[in-house]
Amino acid sequence: MASHAAADRRRLDAIRRLELLDGAGDPAVTAFTRLASFITGAAAAAVHIFDEESQHRIAADGAPLGEHPRDDAMCRLVVDGEQRIVCADAVLEPRFSHSSFVRGSDPVRFYASLPLWTSDGAVIGTLCCWDTVPRDLGAERLARLEDVAEQLVARIELIRLATDLGHAAAHDPLTGAVNRLVLADRLARAFARRARHGGDVLVVLADVDAFKGINDSFGHDAGDEVLVTVARRVRASTRVEDTVARLGGDEFAVVAETAAGADTDDLLGRIRAAMAAPIGFAGGMHRVGVTIGAALAEPGDDVRAAIARADRAMYERKVAAAPAGSAHAR
Repeated sequence: MASHAAADRRRLDAIRRLELLDGAGDPAVTAFTRLASFITGAAAAAVHIFDEESQHRIAADGAPLGEHPRDDAMCRLVVDGEQRIVCADAVLEPRFSHSSFVRGSDPVRFYASLPLWTSDGAVIGTLCCWDTVPRDLGAERLARLEDVAEQLVARIELIRLATDLGHAAAHDPLTGAVNRLVLADRLARAFARRARHGGDVLVVLADVDAFKGINDSFGHDAGDEVLVTVARRVRASTRVEDTVARLGGDEFAVVAETAAGADTDDLLGRIRAAMAAPIGFAGGMHRVGVTIGAALAEPGDDVRAAIARADRAMYERKVAAAPAGSAHAR
């Protein structure tokens, strides 16, 4: 095994290269923690990334995201030793006596933590599963958990590669808005900054009303003109630092970071005003309805939960605006 200093340098370099501490709650990474929980039967699972001072929980199932002092973390032993640790009852393990997680009235008992190896040989953190009751993990389930850890790192590295490929990999070719993959990354970064520095994260969804009717009546070229115009107007209504994404079809999203408690009505008012003007397509000017919903992400939200919160707000506005007896009004 290489010296601890060399291993630390490799790990920190890999963390910076992969920008792992700039994001939290990525839905793709979170899905791996759900799979790990299912395989082991544990109540919780998480991805922990380690820098010099902290354990950073960047994705989790059954546990909150956040940071914890490195010296108190159980997974520190896995990262430093570059070897997995699996035990039926961590309370009985002397090597965990340093950690507050095994002390108190509800300690960690079952514990399984695997090192996350990058393709260039750095251990960036752990895939960790735990429970407050003892349990055994057989060889077959441990092997499947190893598979999950390997695929998790492959996914992380693939995302970084896609981002590095540049604009074509990151943007919708029709509207120029960033795509869903980049939106998830930007939202995860916003959550990480909020955890460190405070503030709010506003998620806005905008959906073109009766878009199928535009395509059916005027053709898909007209529909494309509408989408390009909506995207341009949303970008013009937002700040440079805000993210505007096309989620697919006729739905767009905005992520805006604000000071805690700041008034977000101004941003929403600008977007709604921009959408109220007629849009030119099929040789004429037409009024196109756009329903907008917004919600502030709440502590503990991951990317999927934050978007779902805004989606519910948008749906409620659509129902409220629908004529009595229509499908949306039911």
